[in-house]
Amino acid sequence: MTEFAEALRQGPPAPEPTKAKRETLGKIADLLERSGIDVEDVGRIQKVNLYQGFYKDDEGQAQTVDLSGISLSPKWADGPEWPVVQQAAPTIVKPPKRTRQTPALVRQWKTTVCMGDTQFGFRLLDPVNGELDPFHDAAAIDVALQITAAIDHDVGGLHALVHLGDFVDLPAQSRYTQEAAFALTTQPAIDRGHRYLAQCRAAAPDAKQVLLEGNHDRRMQTFITNNALAAFGIKRANMPDSWPVMSLPHVLRLDELDVEYIDAWPGGEYWINENMRAIHGHKIRSGGSTANAIVRDNPAISTIMGHGHRLEAHYRTVHSKAGPIRSAAIMAGCLCRVDGAVPSFNGSTGVDGRPATVWEDWQQGLVVVHHTDDRQHVTMHQIVDGEAVVHGQVFQASAS
Repeated sequence: MTEFAEALRQGPPAPEPTKAKRETLGKIADLLERSGIDVEDVGRIQKVNLYQGFYKDDEGQAQTVDLSGISLSPKWADGPEWPVVQQAAPTIVKPPKRTRQTPALVRQWKTTVCMGDTQFGFRLLDPVNGELDPFHDAAAIDVALQITAAIDHDVGGLHALVHLGDFVDLPAQSRYTQEAAFALTTQPAIDRGHRYLAQCRAAAPDAKQVLLEGNHDRRMQTFITNNALAAFGIKRANMPDSWPVMSLPHVLRLDELDVEYIDAWPGGEYWINENMRAIHGHKIRSGGSTANAIVRDNPAISTIMGHGHRLEAHYRTVHSKAGPIRSAAIMAGCLCRVDGAVPSFNGSTGVDGRPATVWEDWQQGLVVVHHTDDRQHVTMHQIVDGEAVVHGQVFQASAS
């Protein structure tokens, strides 16, 4: 067999640089070029046909010539030269071994629960039988107490329980339009508020309990100042360090429950750690932008607040030479009713004095803060129709 036929039979070697490929293919390369095919475009030679042809030369003598046919596929028919994306290699991952944290590590982190506006208050709908329609939501409050008790148990004792203000509503001492149904409701609200604080003490016996003054709580002081100035600041005999008789700390019996009262709204604040404070608040923005406004006004610290009756969160990071400055503003929702029972700009009553059903843009819930001296992690927990899910556990109201 001729050298040309042998080269066709063997086929081309593995791809090599152009010059080397030409030298190796020899006559095959010449044949391809005469046919207008670039050697670099050849992917694979699939079939080679070899045969001999005959012809007469100029002198009339018979001559033989090697003939061939080549079936080939272009280079691009086999795909790209680089590897195509394949399925990931199968991997088996064994579950990690979980160990309990050491007591020393657990003690570095503390847990604080923050609860928003309860708005304890009533309308006296029927003076004859004493029918009271509450502003606070008994179901949401019951769930909040269950969650508090569960977290207190899980973390080995809460560090603090913070009430973010507007604890009582005090509508009869408001400067806004009065309703006949507000009469004789202040005392029941005070009694119910005291019972709730006692329930909180039972849910977290060793926690520091703090009550921040809100604008509604301040109504008692403002009412006395405006209408009975001579009674302002009067205390029990021979108890100069006690709270004034007509003050929320006194009528709620906070000292007996070991509850710290932080007054002077809107200036009062409780510092959870070096970077985060709790306040009642005094700003309200529409469209969920209250938290945004708070964090932009205070970019170096984080804030948890009530007042707006909504669940909102806004986080911000500011560049500095020392590194990122991270801050957040969290609105903790409320524990009052959200169906129009609480007197508000959107609410109204019928001729019988009963509130109309008006679903406010409010959300019930609470906030849990896990913190060290200089770090904090915040989780918001919504309560919907007397139900909440926290850490996979369902809490449902048993009270009404």
